[in-house]
Amino acid sequence: MASVQSLSAAVHQRLADALSAAVPESAPADPLLRRSDRADFQANGMLALAKKLKGNPRELAGKVVEAIPANDEIAGIEVSGPGFLNITVSDAALVRTLAARADDDRLGVPYKQDPGTSVVDYAQPNVAKEMHVGHLRSTVIGDAIVNLLEHRGETVIRRHHIGDWGTQFGMLTQYLIEHPHELDHESDTVTGDGGADVEGNAAMARLNRLYKASRVLFDSDPEFKERARDRLVKLQSGDAQTLALWHKIVDESKLYFQGVYEQLDIEIRDEDVMGESAYNDDLHDVVRELESSGVAVRSEGALCVFFDDVKGPDGTPTPLIVQKSNGGFGYAATDLAAIRNRIGELKADTLLYVVDARQALHFRMVFGTAQRAGWLPEGAARQLPFGTVLGKDGKPFKTREGETVRLID
Repeated sequence: MASVQSLSAAVHQRLADALSAAVPESAPADPLLRRSDRADFQANGMLALAKKLKGNPRELAGKVVEAIPANDEIAGIEVSGPGFLNITVSDAALVRTLAARADDDRLGVPYKQDPGTSVVDYAQPNVAKEMHVGHLRSTVIGDAIVNLLEHRGETVIRRHHIGDWGTQFGMLTQYLIEHPHELDHESDTVTGDGGADVEGNAAMARLNRLYKASRVLFDSDPEFKERARDRLVKLQSGDAQTLALWHKIVDESKLYFQGVYEQLDIEIRDEDVMGESAYNDDLHDVVRELESSGVAVRSEGALCVFFDDVKGPDGTPTPLIVQKSNGGFGYAATDLAAIRNRIGELKADTLLYVVDARQALHFRMVFGTAQRAGWLPEGAARQLPFGTVLGKDGKPFKTREGETVRLID
């Protein structure tokens, strides 16, 4: 229970007592108090009660007003519409409640009666890419949600689903094979007063140089492009040398991430960073189980999950693609593997995804697929969407085209 009574609870009790006094035969009756845009609160319980008693709701509402004793919680109350009560609380009650919360160790917030385990997926930057201002919202909103849940007594497992896998790593690792000292520079120009931000800026300077140099070569040299594609196959096959270089790129990126998060005063622990690659070993099981259960079907060579209410502009079904026709795995496969892990192994009760609203359809389909497969209880996963940060042209930032505002700035 809260150590400080809320204003809504105090007003609710006043109205419930008045209702019982005005209409004894109704006790106990709920005044149905809620927030209102016309006053601080609105109560509409008189409508249902009057219908039950075959009376006039406005007359009943008037009797309730008359039955409310003098108090310093309610500054004003009026009957409106068919029998609503619009209630305005007093300034004295507001000040008293705020003061009581300020003096309370828990600010008057009670522990959750039945705390569980929640996984919060937030702060998901991409490896080897500089964070832009669009990355800020997931980070700070997710951190706030984690703090709120922990304050209520919930067990919270943080997950940072960083983008650490994909075709670009064939290009980057092949370039490092041919230029082994590209990440060894210690003379990069950095800013800051010392600490993680300086190391992070230096790491990103090295990664930017690596990315730009490898991209120029990839776009201009067909033979290098072919070698980079072969290197990607080796990376995906677990080649030791390639994996070591990939780990080096990931570690450099983590240095950079940590420097940014330290400046935001946000704790990101290494054990909470579970990138796309963490689920690679589970992807084939995801595909096998979905296909054998009939949840997913082959369509033009790809493994797809169809939904009756998801169609393209021309009316044809738009499926969730779990496995591409060439055997590669899409984001959906990784997200599904993560759900299996979080519910099955981490024993989470709730999954919360703090992700841009543009991903709403993707997550609706992923959650629906996981429910059909029996991996996710209904209602256990939710996306907590936020608006997209746009550039001056009114369009989302495009990292690859250099049109972003750096988060560090």
